[in-house]
Formats: sequence, C-alpha cells, structure tokens
Amino acid sequence: MKLTNSMKIGFILGLPLLGMVSCTSSGDNPGIEYAPQMYVSDAYEPYSQEKSYENNPNGMSMRLPVNGTIARGQGIYNYPYPTGAEGYDASAELASWIAPTKSNIAEGERLYMTYCWHCHGKKGKNDGPIFKDKKMPAPAWPGYESDYIKELPVGKAYHTISYGKGLMGPHSFLLNPDERWQVVHYVKSLAYGDSYEFAPENMTNAHLENREQYTRNGYFSPAAASNHQNNGHSSSHDGMHSSDHTFPGTPAEKAMIMNAMAKVEFKGIPNRKEIKDKSFGSLDQVAQYLTDHPEYKANLVGHTGMTLTEEGAENLGIDRAKSVKAYLVPKGVNAANLSTRTDADASMEGEVTSSEDRQANRRVEIEIYN
Repeated sequence: MKLTNSMKIGFILGLPLLGMVSCTSSGDNPGIEYAPQMYVSDAYEPYSQEKSYENNPNGMSMRLPVNGTIARGQGIYNYPYPTGAEGYDASAELASWIAPTKSNIAEGERLYMTYCWHCHGKKGKNDGPIFKDKKMPAPAWPGYESDYIKELPVGKAYHTISYGKGLMGPHSFLLNPDERWQVVHYVKSLAYGDSYEFAPENMTNAHLENREQYTRNGYFSPAAASNHQNNGHSSSHDGMHSSDHTFPGTPAEKAMIMNAMAKVEFKGIPNRKEIKDKSFGSLDQVAQYLTDHPEYKANLVGHTGMTLTEEGAENLGIDRAKSVKAYLVPKGVNAANLSTRTDADASMEGEVTSSEDRQANRRVEIEIYN
C-alpha cells in the first residue's frame, strides 16, 4: 500500500513530537535518558581501577597509607589509656596539652552547646531535654557545680568523653582530641564559676608542662608560667636541656642519654617533624632507661632549625617533641611522665647555608628529673 503525501507529511512531522513526548519524565517514569553516565557515574570498587596510568602504576582508585605513617592532623590521636575501668583509673594522670585560655574555653562552650547541652543542660545542671523528659536517667551527681565534678581529674573527664562511661556514649568520633580538652576546660569553668582561673591568653598550648602545674580550679600560677617560659630558651646541643632540674642518675647514665639524644635526627622539608629511621636505635636506649626508672619524669624540648616566623618555629618545635613522645610511649614509657614543649626561636645557630648546621638545629633535647 502506497503512502499518500499527507500521510508522509504527518509521519515526518510526528517524529519530533514523538521524541519530545518520549523524553518527558513524569511520576515514576524517568523518560528516555541521553548519556545516563553523565548523571550517574560508574563507581569503582575500593582500591581498584579499570586501567593503570603512568602516575598510578598499581591502578588503584584509593591508595593504602604508607606503613608507619600518620595522616596529616591525626598525630594527636596517640592515646595510651584503654577503655574500661583500668584505663579510666590510669587516665587520672593525664594532663592537658591545651591551655585553658578564655579563647579555648569559648570554643569549648561552642562545642558543648552543639554536642552536650541536650543532656547536661546549658549551664551543666543536668536539666537538658533528654534528662528532663526522662528519655534517659540523669547521673547521680546533680550538676557540674557538685564536688564530684570539681574534684574529677581532667584526665578522667577526657577519658569519659573519648570512650563514654555508663549510659553516656563515646564522643571521639565527634570531637578531635584538642576539642575534647576545650570541652573539659569549659566544664571545669562551669564547675568553679567566678573562681575559675584562666590561663594567660598569650600562654600557648605548647607551653603546657607538668600536671603539677594545675590547680583544682584552673591553670597554674603566673610565677610558674614565667619560670617555665624563661627555662624554655636555655639549651645546649648535647641533647640534655639546661634547667633548674638536676639529673637524678649517675654521670655515666647522663652521658649515655646525652649521646643518644644527640644522635636523634629529623628529616628536612617537607617532612620536618618526622624522625629519621637511623635514630630509632638511640631512642630505644632512652626508652629503656626511662622504663627501667618509672619514677623519673622527662621534658622533651623541640627545636626547629630555621622557619620564617616565630609561630612556625613554635609549631614545628612542639611537633618534633611530640614525635619523640609518640615513639617512646609504645616502647613502655609512661605517657604521664613525658611532657613536651618547644624552644620557639625562628633563628638558628650556625650558617643557614651549611647542611650540617641545619641538621644540628633539627633536634629534641631531653630533661630528666625525679
């Protein structure tokens, strides 16, 4: 049967109309999709890829971290106390590396109002909507102003936030370690109210030293802070930090520690806070000595070499000190006996053009005392 001219014209004109109708979606009908890969991409299986590339010879869409490395910003997660009653009791010795300045406590308040007030109330009176509506029973202690919270060691408060306790769940996935300390300090400020002692605002986190410098209702005395800052800039290249503390061991033991720390070297740019592998044997000697003398304490003082700013020097110095601490703790040294600080000096001793002088300034000194 032959098509008439009018049928041919109608067929030709109907094709565009049919296309527009077919591409129109409605309800549960998505219509006809052109190049759907533009809307829904094909997902790769983890650690796999269709083909290899010159800059990715293993062909992985995700790469495993290098053995022994720590992701940027995650080094502060080194926490030596396990969950449970034993770890909770041991955590009483833990001291904060975050200074309870007004700015840190203000940040702690912001975090508290995000994650904590729903149960404990805006002023720490255990009158938040969760407790008030009896969706969960409130603690036995009435609020943060109770003697229980006032006397609670900050380390135990940190442990509770990290792992949870009783009906309270862990908050470590919500708050990083620095933030947990900020919340702890804010809770203590609520507990003591107007009598709470703030740390000086110019006292940086790196200047925190010993748990003994804490008072029950705040930081340490201005005199102790002043002495600490003055001592922080007195040093020598032999690996033993000069201060008012007296080395408690024999001269031979001191010489061994000095010699070991003098051999601890750090990498250059871009991994300036990482310890060189060849230094591990020397640090093992230090770790063995400290584990053999659990009554001894040690200050680790990080130095920089050369940075552009005092702030950069301070951050790098404390990072290097923390790297040494992170190595010593898994070797059996009690983390509560180790404190870290920095000699925040952006200058360096020696010639900038000398690789030996630059390396000599990349160091961590140690001060051991009883």
